[in-house]
Amino acid sequence: MRVADEVRGHGGTIALGWVYDVHELVTGHHYDVAVMSAGPDGDLSVDVLVVGAGIQGLYVARSLQRTYSVCVLSDPAVTSETLDAVGYVSAGYEGNDAARMQPARRAAGYWRLWAESNGVPAGYAPAHFAVPAPEASSRPRLWVDATLQHTRLDGLPEPFAGGSLEGEPVYALGDDVVLNPGEVLARLRDGLEPSCLHGSIVRFVLAGDAAIDHVQVEVGEDMVTIAPRYVVLAAGVGNAALLGMLGKRFRDTSSRRDRLETARTSQAVRRATVVCVRGDDLPLVSGWFGGLCIVAQPLHGGGVSWLISAPIDDHQTLLGPDDTRFEPAVPSPVVARTVEHLFAMAPMFEQRAGELQWAAYTGRRVQHPSLAGPAAAQVATPVPAKLETFGLEAFLALWPSHLGYSMILGDVASERIADALGPAHHGPSRAVAELAAPAGALRSRWDRDDFPWSDWSDFSTTHGIK
Repeated sequence: MRVADEVRGHGGTIALGWVYDVHELVTGHHYDVAVMSAGPDGDLSVDVLVVGAGIQGLYVARSLQRTYSVCVLSDPAVTSETLDAVGYVSAGYEGNDAARMQPARRAAGYWRLWAESNGVPAGYAPAHFAVPAPEASSRPRLWVDATLQHTRLDGLPEPFAGGSLEGEPVYALGDDVVLNPGEVLARLRDGLEPSCLHGSIVRFVLAGDAAIDHVQVEVGEDMVTIAPRYVVLAAGVGNAALLGMLGKRFRDTSSRRDRLETARTSQAVRRATVVCVRGDDLPLVSGWFGGLCIVAQPLHGGGVSWLISAPIDDHQTLLGPDDTRFEPAVPSPVVARTVEHLFAMAPMFEQRAGELQWAAYTGRRVQHPSLAGPAAAQVATPVPAKLETFGLEAFLALWPSHLGYSMILGDVASERIADALGPAHHGPSRAVAELAAPAGALRSRWDRDDFPWSDWSDFSTTHGIK
């Protein structure tokens, strides 16, 4: 597989993250949306077509819209990874190398600054780390080397009193951030609505085997032809299938075979199982406890949900395209183990199980395959992001290793696109806003009104929890 470029330097896990450039970050200033127009043949002409309306795609679009006409295309059949995320931005406290943790620390700091500058709540669920006994001295030293803020506390947060973590040293983490992904995505999309289309790509048409000439898109009941000067794939789990569709359009047999192999091996799709517990008075606590990442999020409908992320089993990682028509199955054994671990750490949840509401889901986390699995830890210089040119001019496919690195990848991609396009270019008159449908509310999966909460008796029976 030929990977065109890579962005190096790796910190700890970041579940979700992005950042504006410094001017917009501090001022919150909105730029006017550039006009997108139709040529004489009725095609929609646009400088940049961004496929994917998650954080990666919207970040790139916002970076370019002040200079170029931009169209953001989102496929209603593809679930947004952003809205599946739990919203915990780790500064790298769980990492194992001080140098690799530095990018994560900086990214989390940008997140906090962005939230403060744009009126998005952050820090409402203070982050903690209960350090296992074998790491009681080594991990704090690692945090000092990585210049991560940490304060030793007298005891565990109240929900963990009397549980299996008693006696473990616990620290307040000053650099981690908790945000609601839906609120972040809504704020990022603010002002971009006239540039956003909801539709599915039907066909790529190439100019020879060198570049994309135009893209045929089904928008509602209409077939729209978009003629872009530059194409960016930032569709997360949809990227590999789109590359496969594009690869089939190459005329040269050898090139077509090579591109299809690239598409087949272009991404690793990981399964992230999350157990959710809802109650009216659950405390706002987040962090790392007993190997689980726990995030408390206030819900729009009232109450608080604890989101408990089970460790990802890399043996279940899929290579290449994933069928987005179906959601990943929820593995009941993983749910049962996670709940039993939660009960041991925080006995109050077992005592109150019948009063609370319960749910579980499995979201997708998509990476370039070199960034997934145990082998990634053995790479001397891990790569937080990948860019694939697919052998085409004016084309990029983007894979951050975690959504937190979308800022790194987005800035590199935006600079490359600007270098390729040169000065601002706008065609004649027709705006994409004529085709844009009103966008619905952006809510995280666990914050939607239709999220399938259950009482304890149904939930425990379904997942075989004793």
